[in-house]
Amino acid sequence: MIKIYTYISKQFLKPLVFISFAFGFIVMISEFFREMSMYMELKTPFFTIMEYLLLSLPWWMIDVFAVSVLLALLFSLGELAKRNEITALKASGVNLWRIISLFMVLGFCIGVFDFCMREFVIPHTVVKAEYVKKVKIKKKKFGEIESEHKNIIVTLPNNSRMSIGYLNIKENYMRDIIIDEYNDKYYLTKNIVVGEGVYTNGGWLLKHGVTRTFDDKNNWNEQYFDSKVFGFTVKPQDLIVKDTRFEQMNLKTFKEYIRKKQMLGQNTLKEQIKYHSRFANVFAHIIVMMIGIPFALGLGNKFGKIISFTFALIFSFIYWCIQAVCLSLGENQIVNVWLAAWLPNILFGIVGIYLMSRIKK
Repeated sequence: MIKIYTYISKQFLKPLVFISFAFGFIVMISEFFREMSMYMELKTPFFTIMEYLLLSLPWWMIDVFAVSVLLALLFSLGELAKRNEITALKASGVNLWRIISLFMVLGFCIGVFDFCMREFVIPHTVVKAEYVKKVKIKKKKFGEIESEHKNIIVTLPNNSRMSIGYLNIKENYMRDIIIDEYNDKYYLTKNIVVGEGVYTNGGWLLKHGVTRTFDDKNNWNEQYFDSKVFGFTVKPQDLIVKDTRFEQMNLKTFKEYIRKKQMLGQNTLKEQIKYHSRFANVFAHIIVMMIGIPFALGLGNKFGKIISFTFALIFSFIYWCIQAVCLSLGENQIVNVWLAAWLPNILFGIVGIYLMSRIKK
């Protein structure tokens, strides 16, 4: 069986590599012509253009990797069926489910490969590609956060919130500061209004402010101060979250990115769904196998070659549509973020199990 597994694996992996690179180069060529006017206007050297495109190639390949897996499965398994090699294996006593199990294992291994690429390779290549595009092509600064910012809201521990009218990162300075503290029932218990604050010695020094403390009857006492050390140690640059493409981050960086956005009171539902999708993608390739194998074998239909190929592509298209719908449902809090990330796999896993049960032994 080892020789059979090796032979079938080679028959599958060869078209997978070819199709993956083919998809990547198609996207690369389309991207080249799409940005042609910009390259000509900026008089970008050809080798700089190629550097950017080649650095972007791994992401373009991995982004459509599931479709490549599906097509490779259809080509390889379909060709084996066409040459009656599947029939010969069955006639020699090889259980068809052993062949199917091989593809399930291959699907899981491909999912792990996909995860490792997104975790350890893609973030580096995408960041380098962005650097080439911004610095070498557009002649802009890369990764630098603007110094001045207005109207910032920060979520603090213990049901507290701080709004900052103006922040200057380079000068470690902020002004027009309002800090509100609430009890467990979200009634306002303390309000601090500050003219300005300076970051020094690892903390914020607030100047020219007033503290209002409220009781249960909504009465308050005022206490003015010239300067006061505030127990908020976040650095000025950490009060701003630079928008970053999710493919530029590994899981650790992605989680920290989400935490910082939550601290600033920003909606992170989309990012949380994308975070969980990293794990769901590992099993997405197994789902593709479960959908593709029955179609590749034709479900016993004499017109199976054309119909199987068409329906498999339709199923893959529907799968991506369902992903987009689930993302929207998660962002609108109709379903939780975990379910939004995993629901496409669950739905199509059920469909895949049904189709697999229809395979003629």
